[in-house]
Amino acid sequence: MSITGSGAHGIITTLPLFAETKVKGLSDEKLITATMLSYLICTYIKEYSGRLSAFCGCGIAGGTGVACGLGYLRGATLEEIINIINNMASGITGMICDGGNQGCTMKGIVAVDAAYRAVEMAMNNTYIFNVHGINGVTPERTMMNMGRIASPGMIETEKVIVDIFKEK
Repeated sequence: MSITGSGAHGIITTLPLFAETKVKGLSDEKLITATMLSYLICTYIKEYSGRLSAFCGCGIAGGTGVACGLGYLRGATLEEIINIINNMASGITGMICDGGNQGCTMKGIVAVDAAYRAVEMAMNNTYIFNVHGINGVTPERTMMNMGRIASPGMIETEKVIVDIFKEK
């Protein structure tokens, strides 16, 4: 399963939703809707971050997508989904990509853990307000800001990562 050109994005945006649906005995229709929401959020963030950068798209974009899908499966309101996005933006946006390697698995685990926590917190009225950090006045602006961290924000970081690779 690939989304936005990455198998890791597909795994992160899909499998936690599948597990949640099976454990909770939810319908296939809910799973399909949650998965589409997850894909749309992931794709929206990736639209602004670009295809290649030092930004961990599977963790940040995929993790935020799956967090929104999990929120939907748990009955989150629109306001809670917005708060889930803000929690994810504030929590993991700085995660770097250092190439497709074993570290992707660890970053995926961190992103999914963050997703579950962001949902739980938002649905208990604990969230990062939109006036803080990179959170925007709308969820779209927050996701655009997340992408901007990648490009142009991490261009120098990407060069440093490549230099580290060359030194090996």
